[in-house]
Amino acid sequence: AWKNSKNMSSNSSLGEGALIETPKIRLKSFISSGSALPEDQMPNNHQVSVAMEPIADLFPHTTIMFADIAGFTAWSSEREPSQVFTLLETIYRDMDKAAKKLNVFKVETVGDCYVAATGIPDPQENHAEIMVRFARSCLLRIDLLTKELESQLGPGTAELAMRFGIHTGPVTAGVLRGQKARFQLFGDTMNTASRMESTGMKNKIHLSTDTADKLTKAGFGHWITKRQDLVHVKGKGDMQTYWLLLGSSSMSETSSVISDDTSGLGALIRAPRSRPRKNKASFSGTGLDGVLGVTEIDDSLQRLIDWNVDVLITLLKRVVANRIATGVGSKALST
Repeated sequence: AWKNSKNMSSNSSLGEGALIETPKIRLKSFISSGSALPEDQMPNNHQVSVAMEPIADLFPHTTIMFADIAGFTAWSSEREPSQVFTLLETIYRDMDKAAKKLNVFKVETVGDCYVAATGIPDPQENHAEIMVRFARSCLLRIDLLTKELESQLGPGTAELAMRFGIHTGPVTAGVLRGQKARFQLFGDTMNTASRMESTGMKNKIHLSTDTADKLTKAGFGHWITKRQDLVHVKGKGDMQTYWLLLGSSSMSETSSVISDDTSGLGALIRAPRSRPRKNKASFSGTGLDGVLGVTEIDDSLQRLIDWNVDVLITLLKRVVANRIATGVGSKALST
């Protein structure tokens, strides 16, 4: 009651038709303004922080997703900075596109971890359903992107895969004001969603019991399957968790979420294939089988061969261009 009376009294001078600036409205204003605070809301050394009204509120019905690139640390340690950022920008750009179409709120990216939420800043009755559809579309899309990028970023890129963790529950959202104001989410729901990601597996979407229950009550129990082993979560003990079934036919509509991208790859979205898948190409009978020590090639070896061929072609083109530019090539031809 004290909080409500305070809000009303602080706005009484605006007239009866004025909109009371609630914490949720202030948060939405901060988000829509591109994370910029007015000068009068920026604390300084002459202000007492307790006297400034925080921009924060509780959102009781949300679903949080943490997504991490499995294998990224080892992969990035062998790449140039430009290659690392090419990978991250390509993946995040596609995830942002899917988030916008499905009305998922992107919270932040920290390194190779992508954090998103539904049910915030606007309430969404089906927040759990929206989030698992988003996670599925991203997982399938990224499986294609890494294969497409391997010719540019080198061997091992196609082996990278996303690992998703999702949990449903209340969060506290607010703006941490300072030199660089940031919108942040806090609470046990965030911690549990992070644990779902870290205890998950690559190319899988790991769900907490709360998210699974929410989906089941909404009539989507056939989307999930119980994980066979219990997961130990720090501070919570052993937990029963669930996997999202990627092949569920009722979720197939998400495959077209980002199919209008300029690369044209979205139309090819499918469930990640198991690796390695044996290729029909064979060295048997060519005489090369004895030299190379293999009689057939799988996908990873074929991608390695293709990448080396592309690198050699690029180098040869540079050599030819350099020789022409310096006149070496024309002199050789004249003689």
